[in-house]
Amino acid sequence: MPLLSSELVLAQEEGEEGAEDAELTVWDWLGHAILGFAVLFLVVCILITGATLSGRIKRRDGKNLFKTHKRISILLSVVVMSTFFYGLWVTSLHGKPLLSSIHGWLGLAIAVLAVIQLVPSLVIKERTKLKTPHMVLGYTLALLVLLEVVWGLHTAVLGKVKSIVLIHSISGGIAAFALAWIIVELSHLTENGIARAKNASYIAAFFNIAGCWVAGGYNYLKDYGANVRSAIIAGSQPWAHQIVMETKEHIFIFLPVLSILLAIALFTLGQDDTLLKDTRARRSVMLLSGFALLFVLLMFVMGALISYAGVLEGE
Repeated sequence: MPLLSSELVLAQEEGEEGAEDAELTVWDWLGHAILGFAVLFLVVCILITGATLSGRIKRRDGKNLFKTHKRISILLSVVVMSTFFYGLWVTSLHGKPLLSSIHGWLGLAIAVLAVIQLVPSLVIKERTKLKTPHMVLGYTLALLVLLEVVWGLHTAVLGKVKSIVLIHSISGGIAAFALAWIIVELSHLTENGIARAKNASYIAAFFNIAGCWVAGGYNYLKDYGANVRSAIIAGSQPWAHQIVMETKEHIFIFLPVLSILLAIALFTLGQDDTLLKDTRARRSVMLLSGFALLFVLLMFVMGALISYAGVLEGE
């Protein structure tokens, strides 16, 4: 998955000719971003169907999931390669060196892994030997795709890499993935699935605390409060702070608490077969997971709006 970049900001500094390039870049970036989210969606579908085929998620009768898993895997490889070469093409249009960023090299790694993941599965008939490496490659690919999408959006919005903000964003992405996986596990719960849901809740709680309270709080005090906030309020987009940031500050307080409560609920109810037998308890935990996931996604959207407003005001 290739090269989301900051050509828009650079082009604005290069005069009228650069501005024309910037306009092209906006549309190229949008197409690239849509393809990136499509890849992320396909990866999630592959993880779910793969976990169901292996028995880690309870299988529903009457569905040939192997064919579905195979078709989605083929589609994923096609979309990944298309996205990668599309990004290289966009980069070359603006005279930028190919594979000149970490984001570009991550895209290359994802493209290679997607091919390695698919080709042996189609060629080798004895799939038992491929089960473990296939699963390891699948989860590695999922993590890289998540990092790639978050990194690309971060760079596209800010026009540069801010380490603490990037840590904040990546932590949120991992937490969102863990929360989504809890919902998947609880929707098709097995005895082993309870342990996986617990582990996912611990991961979500850790990254929400580290990414939200620690990284996010540090950035707010060190950079945003000292430099960006006043520029946004005095600029053309004051609502970005007065409405969006004020809302984000309240979610900032409650999201890690909600994640901790979720981990405690899963730890407590997962001591016996309560979650397996009590539908109301299971649905309550799913609802709690859903609220936490919604808050993480809202933090993403609001963070992007605030960061973009800061970029417009030159901060």
